[in-house]
This record gives sequence, structure tokens and C-alpha cells, in this order.
Amino acid sequence: MLRCITVDKETLIASNCDKENTKRLSQEKQLLCPNCQSTVIFKPGKIKRSHFAHYESECVVTNYEPETASHLQGKQVLYDWLNKKFPAADVEYEVYIPETNQIADIFVEHTDEGMEGIRWAFEFQHSPLSSVEWETRHNHYKSAGIQDFWVLDKDKYVKFSKARDITDARNRNDLEKKIFNEIGLCYFLDLETTELTIDFKFTTSWHTTIVKGVRRRNEYTYHSPIHHSTHMDKVQVRMNDEFQHGVLVYPEIEKQMEEKLSWILAKLRGERSRKEKQELQDRAKEKMKFAKEKYGKEKTEVIWRFMELNIEELSDYELDLSEEENIKELTNDVLQLSEEEFFIKYETLFEKLQRNLGEFIALKDSKDLVKRLIKNVTYETQIFSMSFLSDQGNSSLEDYLKGIHKEKIDVVTYVYTTYSSELEKLASMNFRAIKRDLDKIIPIITPWESKPTIVDFAIGYKRLESREAADEHIKQVKEKIIDYNPFADMDDW
Repeated sequence: MLRCITVDKETLIASNCDKENTKRLSQEKQLLCPNCQSTVIFKPGKIKRSHFAHYESECVVTNYEPETASHLQGKQVLYDWLNKKFPAADVEYEVYIPETNQIADIFVEHTDEGMEGIRWAFEFQHSPLSSVEWETRHNHYKSAGIQDFWVLDKDKYVKFSKARDITDARNRNDLEKKIFNEIGLCYFLDLETTELTIDFKFTTSWHTTIVKGVRRRNEYTYHSPIHHSTHMDKVQVRMNDEFQHGVLVYPEIEKQMEEKLSWILAKLRGERSRKEKQELQDRAKEKMKFAKEKYGKEKTEVIWRFMELNIEELSDYELDLSEEENIKELTNDVLQLSEEEFFIKYETLFEKLQRNLGEFIALKDSKDLVKRLIKNVTYETQIFSMSFLSDQGNSSLEDYLKGIHKEKIDVVTYVYTTYSSELEKLASMNFRAIKRDLDKIIPIITPWESKPTIVDFAIGYKRLESREAADEHIKQVKEKIIDYNPFADMDDW
């Protein structure tokens, strides 16, 4: 490790401390691990960089990468670069993060204007690490609201194909592929040149090679462009304002990275949407648990269906401004109001909804023409709609639906009273025999029932916009079906 504290809580950095004084403190066992408070010893650099090491054991907080010379050097390069790029930020070596139970190689906490509260963890990976272990550590950082940057040792992780006559084709291992697929980018640090390589786009191509006289066609992976490295001094952090998410870039390839940056932004939005939906589901379930205890199972099921239909509608349907505002208000209330506050606010609306459902069931069982019509043109899900309930006001469900569908009611009742004899004749005919002829006139008016009644035929006229259109249709029905005589022309023989 490159950082320790004294028993007096003074922080020491191995690369720039007073070596003689630090040696003395080490001999007196006055140096402690800042994370687990165990005794550490000072190892001044001769072959390896100066560093601190636990006295008799590994750190008890967590297992982290062994302090090889390469690991120490990689951390030093990143630390120096971060201090130079972000002089106003708090940049520290080897910080234990309680939320994740991990030690970050470099931890950055921003305090300057515009970036307050943003936290980064930089990890330099030299030793082997499984993709499963990386994913676990990455998810711990994400859950704590810390963006993690994983920089792999280029000497260990960037490998090229050794196939004959093949150059620049990459052999990618599980870890770098996992990071690339999850993050969208993968970073590699060359400790000899202090250059950073940024992977952001791969292509594949097929090449034919001859091995011991046998032709073989193999697929190879290349980075596009081939040259995508620069000195750390030129590397910048590009921040997205919407998510305060940073990526490492440098000027020469920034334009070529735009497509990948758009992909990263889309992924962040998708993750946010899924997180918001899950939070909404969790808060809604809490309210349903409360409702079940207060109202019982039956009413709770109605409330749950109301919430499901309206919250889904926000993303699945195109809404006008007032509908969208109603649904956004409901969504915010589910998220922010306590259970008691929520049901006080919506209790009157839920009572209206239950009355509507009772009336709607009665409409289903009615033989009255108008009631059957308004039931026929109304989906049950409509009466759960926030905008429907709001517009209904204090009207009964039947009166409100009559007002909405008064033009349909006018046309249907007109046909029913004016042409009852014609409808009776249609109802008395073999429907299978006349259905094709009815469809030839206006198919959308034809009843869907297998044995339609007079009322069923009348309700079909709900699709016409005027009495005149109904008159014209009945005229054709009479000519082509009711009064049609297939033997009318037989006298000519």
C-alpha cells in the first residue's frame, strides 16, 4: 500500500514521506493501516517502489490485489494524473469504502462547483481477476453511487494473435470483454510509456491461412482504429450532464467515440428507467399491503388494478397534456406519499371506481337497448383511467357514458325504432347464409354474434355517423337481402 496513518492520525504517502523519520516510526510500530488499523511496516524502495505492508497479515477489511511493483507503479501513475487534472478534488490512495466493504486503489471525491458529491473509484488491475469477481465489485460500487474506472495493465491484458501472417488481431480474455460489454469502454495503461489505450470499437474479419498445407478460414477481431493510445497527459474526463457520468477520452479519437458514447448514454437511461420502475413497483406493493389490512382483499384488488393500468399508461400510450399530468401526479404520489397520506387523497376516487364497476356489471346484464349499447362501446379498462374518472365528475357511470356516446345512441335508437320490421326479418333469417352479403355492403356493421338478435343488428349501426348513412344502408339491405328474389328474371325463359 502507498498510504498509511500514524498513531497520531497523520497521513503518510510512501512516495514522498521523510524516509528516515518513517523508518523510525515503523520500527516503533507507530504506523497503521488506514482501513483496518493493523500495524504496518515501511519498505523504502530499492528494487520495488517505497510502500507500506501489513506487519504479519493481510488487511482484514478485504482481500485486494497483492502489492507488486507493477501494481504500485500503476496506482502512482493514476494518482499523479488525477491530482493534476482535478486539483480541487480530494484524491486519496487506498481508501476503505464502508458501503461496499472494498478498498479502492484511488478514491476521488469532488468538491468543486458543478461536481460536488461525485465520487470515483479508480482500480489498477495487474493480477488476474475473474469476470465474476469484477462484476461483484463493480455492482457494489454502483449500488453505493460510486463510478468505478478499471484500468488494466496493458502488458498483462493486451494480447495479439500469434497466427502466421496476421497482425493487430486481438486475443481478448474474459475480464476485458466483460468490462467492455458492461461499461462500453475498456482502459489499458502501459507502465513503460505511461500511455493509455482506450478500447471502444471492434470489428471482425475472416482470413484464410495455410497450416501444414491445409487451408483454414478463421475469424479475427480488430480494434478500429488500430492506433487508439496516447500519453496520460492528453487524457481527459468527459462528463455527461444528465447522469454526471465520466468517460476517459483524448482529442484525437473523441469524434470516433461518439457512437459508443451514445450507446453508453442509452444504456444509462435504460438502467435508470428499470430502476425507477422497480422502485415504483416496490412502493406500490407497500401501499397494497396497507390497503389489504384496511379495506380487505376485494377492494385492494381493484386499487391494484387501477394503479397498474394508470402507471403502465404513462409509458405505453400517447397521452394528451392533462392525462399525462394526472398520471405523473399519481406516480409521484405512489413514490412520495406515505400509505396513510396516499389513501386519504385517493379514497373518494377509489369509492367512485367501485361504484362504476358495480354499474358496469349491471349494464352487462341489461336487455335495454341503450344500456347494452353503451356497455358495447366501453371497455372495462376505460373506467379505471385517471382522466375518465376525473372527467366523470359527480355523474353516474350510465349518465356519463350516455353523454360521451350520444351521437351513437341517436343513430342506433333511430334505426331500432324506424326499421324494427326490417331488423326482425334479418334476425329471422339464417345468419350464416346472409353474412357474406351483409359484409359486401358495409362489413363493420355486421354483428359478430353467431345468432344475432334485433338488438344486436341495431347496435351494429353505432359505426355510422348519421341517420342518413343508416337510411342508405337499410335501403341496400332491403334490395340485396330482405327483398331480393333470385327467381325474378325467370319469366324471360
